[in-house]
Amino acid sequence: MSENQELPAYTEMAELIKQSGAMQEPAECHGLLSALLCGSDDPVRIWLDELLTEQHEGDLLQIEAKQMLEGFAGVVKVQFQGADFSYELLLPDDDSPLYERVFALAQWCQGFYLGLGIIGINDLEQLPEDSREVVQDMMEIARIENYDEQSEEQANEEDENAYAELVEYLRVGVLLIYEELSKPDNVTQH
Repeated sequence: MSENQELPAYTEMAELIKQSGAMQEPAECHGLLSALLCGSDDPVRIWLDELLTEQHEGDLLQIEAKQMLEGFAGVVKVQFQGADFSYELLLPDDDSPLYERVFALAQWCQGFYLGLGIIGINDLEQLPEDSREVVQDMMEIARIENYDEQSEEQANEEDENAYAELVEYLRVGVLLIYEELSKPDNVTQH
């Protein structure tokens, strides 16, 4: 995986995670990594330690998967640091049913919130006000649980637009959190 600022397809990442032996879903993994990048001194090591709890010495597939995960983390890091705001959330593509995308978005938010806890932000009052509001919204999104296949039958273009706006809001919100936590007086060191 090169550092060309392009994330792999969601299904490709799911396969890589499975190969690595990790149990998380791709969206949750990306949310976790994103939070760690916002406020940790060694985000990739911490992220890999969280994902790869069972490492098998000499397992060539797992070693290869770990290297690819490191490459993925490098891409996400480049996206954060780029002046072109190319950061994007890793979610199922637009051809996937809306209920799957909504569920993945909830998992992404759960992963991000977990990452904040790992970097020591256990009280939202530790965050600047704008970041706090974004994280509070993430917590609400993470609670989504009753959007399913039946909801999909009733989904319409308005729902698709609302989903797209929510993803864009979170994308920009994460960049704001990254910027605010990167300021010398706001960094939580762990």
